[in-house]
Amino acid sequence: MIGSSQDWFFRFKKRINGLVKVALFLGMGWVIVMMLLTTLDVVGRYFFSKPIPGAIEMSEFMLAIFGVLGMAYTHQSGANVKVTMLTNALPPRLARVIETITILLSFQIIAMLVWYGIVSGIEELHAGTTTDTLGIPLYPLYFLLSGGAVLLCLELLITLIESVRGFFETKAAES
Repeated sequence: MIGSSQDWFFRFKKRINGLVKVALFLGMGWVIVMMLLTTLDVVGRYFFSKPIPGAIEMSEFMLAIFGVLGMAYTHQSGANVKVTMLTNALPPRLARVIETITILLSFQIIAMLVWYGIVSGIEELHAGTTTDTLGIPLYPLYFLLSGGAVLLCLELLITLIESVRGFFETKAAES
């Protein structure tokens, strides 16, 4: 029974890791497009005195999209900022308990971000809100925010399961 739950968890983790990498590659593609747009805008502005209309607005959107799509990968790769001065000084079991509580709180906050992103997206869809310069609808960005936050929630869930497992392994090692 335990082997099957480990197999299930491994398959779940592998699928989530794949989704996170797809989101990362999409975000990286947006950065390349953003760099090209910015380069063309600068060339047009300084050499031809004809900037691309709405280029700054588009760059802001693209930067936000990159950030949203990269959140889960940042957590997955451990690249987020983590202060461990206190937890390194604590006994391993207590450090695991604190880590688990922190992950639960983080999961709750990101789950709220998912919920409010969906609610705001629906409100913006019905209101028909668009950007000032280019008239781009805002609601897709809210849904994209929710999608990126869902991936982060799934990554936090994986971390939570690993933390709880580590707690019981630490407990068994101490006995």
